[in-house]
Amino acid sequence: MFKKKGKSVVLTILFVTVLLSACGKAKTAESSAPVETAGAETASVPSTAQNEQTSDISSLESPSAPVEYETADGFMSSFLIASDRDLIDTTNEYGVFYRVVYEASLENDELRACGSMDYRNFKGQDSITISSDLTHVFKVDDNTVYMKGTETGDEIISREEFAELLDTRKDSGMFFEVEISDGVAKTAYLAAQ
Repeated sequence: MFKKKGKSVVLTILFVTVLLSACGKAKTAESSAPVETAGAETASVPSTAQNEQTSDISSLESPSAPVEYETADGFMSSFLIASDRDLIDTTNEYGVFYRVVYEASLENDELRACGSMDYRNFKGQDSITISSDLTHVFKVDDNTVYMKGTETGDEIISREEFAELLDTRKDSGMFFEVEISDGVAKTAYLAAQ
């Protein structure tokens, strides 16, 4: 009888170990704005996609970042901080993973963000996961609403204005958030911190 229980316990432990190792394309962490280090200099990252009007993923400067087509309903967010790309997969002094987007563009029917982003099921929720360095691709359509945060509240802006903000504010520390519904970006939002 002891042998049967021993085998049962070993099989249970093995099963749980396999399940846990299969989980986790992303790290679990709390939501938090990145902590800036004193004396950090701002670096300019050249963009090869800046003057191209193509939806080809390979036009982004980051061929090493795997591509992830984001279709799960919920919210994904990060910060536009091109000079802090090396902080991806590291934590601040509180043990919270940094969220850094170092390249972003809006072309044709795709909104792309290279870097680490968090995921939440709903707006007020803490982060469920934070990705590693990925090229996040969000499908956009004519119903996608583009917004920016202002001192007087959120403001709806044109698609062109949003694309320009992504291009000109790469290293601004702006908060970047996409709400996904039925596999399409419902809203895309940028706000100064």
